[in-house]
Amino acid sequence: MRRIDFEGSFNFRDLGGWETTDGRTVRWNALYRADSVHRMTDADVERARADLGIRTLIDLRGDMELQFGGLGPWAELQITHHHAPVSSRPGGQAIDANVAAAQSADRSPDAMVEQYLGILEHSSDLVVEAVKALAAPDQLPGVFFCAAGKDRTGVLAAVVLGAIGVRDEDIVTDYVLTEESIDPIITRFATSEGAPAMYRDNPPSYFAPYAETMERVIAAVKERYGSFANYLTSHGLPDDVLRSLQTLLVE
Repeated sequence: MRRIDFEGSFNFRDLGGWETTDGRTVRWNALYRADSVHRMTDADVERARADLGIRTLIDLRGDMELQFGGLGPWAELQITHHHAPVSSRPGGQAIDANVAAAQSADRSPDAMVEQYLGILEHSSDLVVEAVKALAAPDQLPGVFFCAAGKDRTGVLAAVVLGAIGVRDEDIVTDYVLTEESIDPIITRFATSEGAPAMYRDNPPSYFAPYAETMERVIAAVKERYGSFANYLTSHGLPDDVLRSLQTLLVE
């Protein structure tokens, strides 16, 4: 089962089962993507540790998000926490902070492609460090997450899946699956203290992912670098680390 139901995380998904271009598959129960794992309950975290064996958190939230939201029950555990506050602009602003600061609710493919490619450009060092963390010995199973588990998490998911050879159509399908969880995610944003008005003024469906967005990001990466694997190695990921990631995640 790809989606794991938790009380405090609505978009927690196993990245296993996607098919590679050479006919192999991504291992189940090795790597997960999620939203807001810091909002998981004590019982959620206990189950994630006992049933999923989570060892590593890759935290893509911004500095202020981490300072304000913390790690929730995860903070009480001995677990590896890597903070990689990816940004779509120079200067360290995270993608959601950019939107809030501009008071713009534009979630069109044009807007999101620009932001996703901005992450790949301006936070390449953090993306590479996140991949290194996942490929290190004894770090899996792991989960990477942001607030909604859609944008920043979607970019890292595309990079990781693409780097291990997953088919483009599966990367797009994985991205679009967040649509199934968008209602509770946006409802929680809308009712949170200090939330931007755009979450209250637009229906949750307005923030759902478009397949076109990820299709265009994949095409842009291939045009610039040839592949996601080349994107990573051209920004400093050692070849042996890339091979380790592939060995750990592909069967």
